[in-house]
Amino acid sequence: MIYDETAVVGEIRRVSLTDLRFYVKEGWVRPARGDTGPVFDDLDVARLRLICDLRLDMDLSDDALPVVLSLLDQLQGIRRELHNLARAVDSQPEAIRRSVIAACQARYEVQELD
Repeated sequence: MIYDETAVVGEIRRVSLTDLRFYVKEGWVRPARGDTGPVFDDLDVARLRLICDLRLDMDLSDDALPVVLSLLDQLQGIRRELHNLARAVDSQPEAIRRSVIAACQARYEVQELD
């Protein structure tokens, strides 16, 4: 779904238009640019809900928020890479899958000893 600023504020009662514009200005959410202004998608709305949770429920400061958002973005990127790796391994013949799994298990055992 696509939202303009008014629709976002209507959808997320915890965010004001002033706050929304501040979040965009700070780069915490990066909507697309439409003919009449910013255009938000479902991922943007989910991120805005997260920002509200972090700021309002967890009382995270405006200085700490970009750090937390950056860490969450990095974690999501790693999850995506691991998902792609798992799909690549799954597409291999059984012998190769077993070999990869054994190699991973051996690496974990070595790390536990360190």
